[in-house]
Amino acid sequence: MAHPVRALPDAGGAPGGSSGGVPAAAGRALRGFWALILPTSCVGCGRQDTSLCRPCRRAFRRATVRPFRAEAGAGSLPLRDPAALETRTGAPPGAGDAGGGFEPLPVVAAGIYGGVVARALLAFKNAGHTDLARPLAAALGGALLAARAGLPAGPCLLVPVPTRGRSLRRRGYDPLGLLLDGLRRRGELPAGSRLARPVGHRHPGMRAGGRSAGIPWFAAARRGGQKGLGRRGRQENVAGSMRVRRRYRGRLQGVQCLVVDDVLTTGATLAEAVRALRAEGAAVAGAVVLAATPPPSGTELAYSEFRRNRRGEG
Repeated sequence: MAHPVRALPDAGGAPGGSSGGVPAAAGRALRGFWALILPTSCVGCGRQDTSLCRPCRRAFRRATVRPFRAEAGAGSLPLRDPAALETRTGAPPGAGDAGGGFEPLPVVAAGIYGGVVARALLAFKNAGHTDLARPLAAALGGALLAARAGLPAGPCLLVPVPTRGRSLRRRGYDPLGLLLDGLRRRGELPAGSRLARPVGHRHPGMRAGGRSAGIPWFAAARRGGQKGLGRRGRQENVAGSMRVRRRYRGRLQGVQCLVVDDVLTTGATLAEAVRALRAEGAAVAGAVVLAATPPPSGTELAYSEFRRNRRGEG
C-alpha cells in the first residue's frame, strides 16, 4: 500500500517556486549592480544600500527566535480536530490547554506582527524586496519546527494558503511559496514533513455550493484581499472561496496537515483553507504563521493569554 503522503503530487514547480541556483558570488555581484541602478534602504531604519542592515537583522532575529501559540483572540479560527487531541504526543510552545472539545485550532507564530517584523514582511510581499527571503524563511522554519514537535509521529503535509491570482500577477511571485520552496530546497523543512499545494482558489464568482449569494460573477471578481476588513467582513470575503484541487481529491483522507500562512489576524483565511481540507477528510492538526497580530487589549482574557504565550509562560 502506498504511503498516504508520499503518494501525493509533489509541490515542486508550483507557482512561487524555485528562483534558480544562482552562485553566491554572482548573486552578490548582481545585488551590487542593482544597488547602483536602483538604490535601496533598510526597511527597519532607512540605512542605505541594504534591505535589512545588521542591527535590524539582529532585531528581527530576536523578535522571531521564540515561536509561540498565537490563536488567542483570533475569533474566526475553526475548532481543533478532536482526533488530534486524542493522538497528540507533544505540545507546541505555550500549550497549557488540557482537554475539552471546543478549543480553537492551535496556531504557532514566529513573531508578533509589528516593528521590524511587520516592515520586513510588508517589504517582502508588496515592495519586491525578495532579498529578505532568507531571514523570513529562517523565522518561518523555526515556527514550523516548533509546531511539528507538538504533533503525533508520522508524516505531515505542509499546506500553504493559496495566493490570489491577481496578487500573483501583480507581484510576479508568490511570497509564501518563495519562502517554503526555499526551505524545501535547502532541506530545512521539519523531518517527516512534505510540502504540497492541494488547496486553490475557486473562480472569484463561485462559492462552495454555488454562486456567491446574490453576487454576480463580475462583481465578485472585484473582491480584494482581507486588509481593512473586520472579522465578519473577512469571514464573508473568503467563505467558500477555496477548494481542493482535482488531482488531490480522494487522496487526503486521514492525512495529517499543517496549514501555513504569512499573518494571522482573525483567522478567517486559515479557517477557509481548513474547511476545504477537512471536506476531503484531511486531519488538520494546526497552523503556522510568520507573524500574528495581538488581539485588541479590550478583550482582556485573549490579550493576556496571547502575551503570556509570547513570553513562554503558558
